[in-house]
Amino acid sequence: MQLIHVLRTTTVILSATTLLTGPLYAEDRQHNPDAFTWNPELSENGPVMVTVSLKSQTAAVYRNGIKIGSTEVSTGFKGHETPTGVFHILNKDKDHHSKTYGNASMPYSERITWDGVALHAGAVPGHPSSHGCIHLPYDFSKKLFGVTHNGTTVVITDEEPDIHVSHGHKVQFEDGTTSKFTWQPELSPSGPISMIFSKPDKKLYLLRNGITIGECPVKTSLFSKHVRGTSAFVFSGWKIDAKEKVSNSSWTQVSGQSAHHTETLDEWFRLDPRFQYLLQGIITPGTNLVVTSDPVKKRTANDFPLLQGKLEEAESK
Repeated sequence: MQLIHVLRTTTVILSATTLLTGPLYAEDRQHNPDAFTWNPELSENGPVMVTVSLKSQTAAVYRNGIKIGSTEVSTGFKGHETPTGVFHILNKDKDHHSKTYGNASMPYSERITWDGVALHAGAVPGHPSSHGCIHLPYDFSKKLFGVTHNGTTVVITDEEPDIHVSHGHKVQFEDGTTSKFTWQPELSPSGPISMIFSKPDKKLYLLRNGITIGECPVKTSLFSKHVRGTSAFVFSGWKIDAKEKVSNSSWTQVSGQSAHHTETLDEWFRLDPRFQYLLQGIITPGTNLVVTSDPVKKRTANDFPLLQGKLEEAESK
């Protein structure tokens, strides 16, 4: 009987060990240097953009359109899914502790929604495991914290990882009809510019440090060529077309469905000439452009704002 008891106990221990080392309990790679790459010397200056793929549980960091880092991540599990959309870093706290989850430590936290979603160091077991935040390897979170700022663009999608980077896309800003637009650069006088074009809104939004400083109606045939989804571009510079006597803005695409990269984009944005003049004077190499088939300043399917701002901050209080 004693031998049978020992055998049964051993079986239970072995079974528990198998469960703990099985696929449901993957190794936490939070402190594994193989979980990420970091090469800031590839692009030492310029605006930063972060892209996150929920499908592949990966993230990438671009500076001036050049990838300087990539990493494994862990996002929200079922019932606490990480929201998709276009966000901006709202505030940073390298020694943050959660008020919601028992004062839990969240080192190098970078908040992207007023509802509590943030990028921060945390468990990275190879599958979604957070309550909605984006967990990063500890060393990577520290490095990322050092290159971002309030207003840095963060694009989160359900799509494949952004392994596709395509160059030479061009957009021509053309004179359209006069329209009602807003222009308030004094709300955020300095810093890199980000732009968002929303198909349902038919508007181009200009942001600086996460604050909307301009909005203008836009006409374009872009979505007749681009399939549904969200794509991110980085401005490379102006190119003069001597034949047509126009200036085209040249872009590098760093995120979006693979179908978006198969053909070089040659598109036009038609907008109020006055806004066009202001726009062309403010965008510089490294400026981010996000093109989306989702509405801005409205709720997404996951009930999170696509674009964070003062309105969303007020609603959360």
